[in-house]
Amino acid sequence: MFISNQKLNQAKQAFLLQFRSLIKTHWFYSLGLFSTLAVLHLGIVRSHPIEGEEISFYALYWAGILYLVWQNRQLENTTTLFSSGLGLGLLFMVISRPLYLWHLDTMLFRLGPIIAALGLGLLSFGFSGFKHYWRLFVLLCLMLSPYSFINEFFDLRLHFNELTATISAFLLHYLGIKAVYQGAFVTLPTGQVEVLYFCTGGPLIVWLLKLTLLIMVVVVPLNWRQRLGLVLSATGTGFLTGCIRVALLAVVVDKKSLFEYWHSYTGGSIFMAIATITFAALCNWILPFEQLNSTEKTDSVVADTINLKRVFLLATTWIGIVLTALYLIASKRVLNTAIFPDALNLNSWQQVAVKSVIEQKSDTQTTPNSKVMQFGKDYKYLKDDQQMELQMRYVVNTRGEPNPFLQQLSDNLVKDSQKNVRYIQGVGYYALYSDANQAYLTACINRRGGGTVTSAQFMQNRYAHDLTWSRILPWVLGKDVLRDNRCMWVQLSAPLNGVADTNIYPVLESIWTNNYAAWQSLFPTNQGV
Repeated sequence: MFISNQKLNQAKQAFLLQFRSLIKTHWFYSLGLFSTLAVLHLGIVRSHPIEGEEISFYALYWAGILYLVWQNRQLENTTTLFSSGLGLGLLFMVISRPLYLWHLDTMLFRLGPIIAALGLGLLSFGFSGFKHYWRLFVLLCLMLSPYSFINEFFDLRLHFNELTATISAFLLHYLGIKAVYQGAFVTLPTGQVEVLYFCTGGPLIVWLLKLTLLIMVVVVPLNWRQRLGLVLSATGTGFLTGCIRVALLAVVVDKKSLFEYWHSYTGGSIFMAIATITFAALCNWILPFEQLNSTEKTDSVVADTINLKRVFLLATTWIGIVLTALYLIASKRVLNTAIFPDALNLNSWQQVAVKSVIEQKSDTQTTPNSKVMQFGKDYKYLKDDQQMELQMRYVVNTRGEPNPFLQQLSDNLVKDSQKNVRYIQGVGYYALYSDANQAYLTACINRRGGGTVTSAQFMQNRYAHDLTWSRILPWVLGKDVLRDNRCMWVQLSAPLNGVADTNIYPVLESIWTNNYAAWQSLFPTNQGV
């Protein structure tokens, strides 16, 4: 049966009538503007070198924010010329930033969306609207808060890996499998596994606590028993799921393919899904379904219509945001990661080989402070009969640790490097260590200031050399980052050949001192574009 032209015209007229009434409402533009901001931010998150893996978390929080905008759609909003002008200024100050800065400027990534949403709020709701929309901005702050400190607290203070090893061994024991634990190790007759933090339930607990905070802000009111129940459910579910995962890894430790699968990101994602589904079931028990569907009563239910001038302002702002985003995407510049030349001259040393190191990511399942190694090269040199190797790695979004060259070493060598940290005026800090075959010097070359070894030294450099008055205006104008969190990790090494390491260290120190300034100049200007 074909649809007649008359029915098509009737449907068209009904749609146009509904659309005309829709575009006269305030909430239509508010929801559209916030939805556009959400899409733009999720696009930035998706391509971010570190935060991209958290895209589902950001999407859930943006869904909660848009739900709050929709929930308050009938509230009366009082805007003024001042609030609208200030809102537009804040909004486009953030939107017009070059895209590459979002990957380099941690402060912009954390504060930018909040400032942009604040601008949209002033434009859409005015100052008086914040008393109704305060939960929206609480969600934004929670979404953009750095939760890594929770993982660090669990790992360093609560010794989650050892606690997980203990519980996992008991689970296996009561299942009839001979398992014993010692520290962070679980030993079975078939093999032994070392429990690293990111294999425990710690990251799962952090993920479920993020969902708990989302529920607490969006679903109101909740009594203290329900809030406590949500927190305990998130903590217990995440911890037990992590223990089960470690127990499974211990059982299949002698089966390489199975162990690698369940230890990988794919296997970890399955346990994350199990933990999330279990937590959702507990939420349905703690918070009855009818409470989840309930909405907070509004103080006003007036018809939220706006005049033509207001329609023009909001529609023009909406179009301007979209056009600005399209322009930034079309003119997008890629980060320059190929900063190391093929030939890197050292005085009196002959370069004999060079090897590029492709871009790679740390395994977030095994490395607590995951960073992205953007680009690297390994150089080999020869002087008389003495060999020397220079390894360089370019890292962004770091706090000065971890050192990529120390991550694969034994605990004893790492401790040796920490005990033997030295300082040279005008050059900075560096660490020396050695094994049975090689002597090493390693440090982080900073964009400004001397070399550093620890996170505290790196951050001190940032406060001393980056947070200066001369750099504030370029940051406000979107020309530079305020705090340059880039690091060029360097490691020099030379064979011992039966000689004491104390005889090799002066050679490495001489190369480090004489070439620090030249290596520091390899940092790309204008923030790596």
